[in-house]
Amino acid sequence: MRDPRTIEPSPWNANVVSHENEEKLRASIERHGMFKPILIRELPSGTLECIGGWHRAEQATELGYAEVPCMNLGEISDEKAKEISLADNARYGIDDTLKLSELLADLDTGELSMVLPWNQRDIAAITASLSVDIDDLDIDEPVLPDEEDDGEDEAPAPKVTKTHQTLRFRNTLGDAARVSDLITKTMQEQGFTKEDDLTNAGDALAFLLLKDNGDAE
Repeated sequence: MRDPRTIEPSPWNANVVSHENEEKLRASIERHGMFKPILIRELPSGTLECIGGWHRAEQATELGYAEVPCMNLGEISDEKAKEISLADNARYGIDDTLKLSELLADLDTGELSMVLPWNQRDIAAITASLSVDIDDLDIDEPVLPDEEDDGEDEAPAPKVTKTHQTLRFRNTLGDAARVSDLITKTMQEQGFTKEDDLTNAGDALAFLLLKDNGDAE
């Protein structure tokens, strides 16, 4: 444990956090505490230099933390410190969209948007993968046993003609947010407001993609 006020930032930290995400990081510390240690090294002068977690150390200082958990790597070279800093800020995996959707569905996403680097629109885009259009599933109609003929032939119910198909895409969170904004804007400008939200959004997307080819209705 170290006093965060005694830790200095590294001069080559390339990780930048927006003001909005700084506030979310602060809220996360208030909600969960400092559950991840700050990575530090010792300089020959005795100075403790942060090589991972500087933004958390800053927020902890502002929140009045007298001590924060630290992992001291000792006197390591600049080259090694830079490599570890990059590794600490990197993310090696990607989320399985369905599993992430199910995880978010079990939590209060309204509160999560206050402490995670996603807004409600991002979370809505992720959890949308849980919705499935039953018409798009290739499921055979069940075969029922023949019933005794009662002498009356019932006319088969008319089959409803399918007019729409649900399409699913996977985008990065940043692209998904921009695409969502553009679709919403197009819905308003072109008057795609008479159907349900999903159909309106599909009409707007089709308009955007087909208008340059002269195919948009």
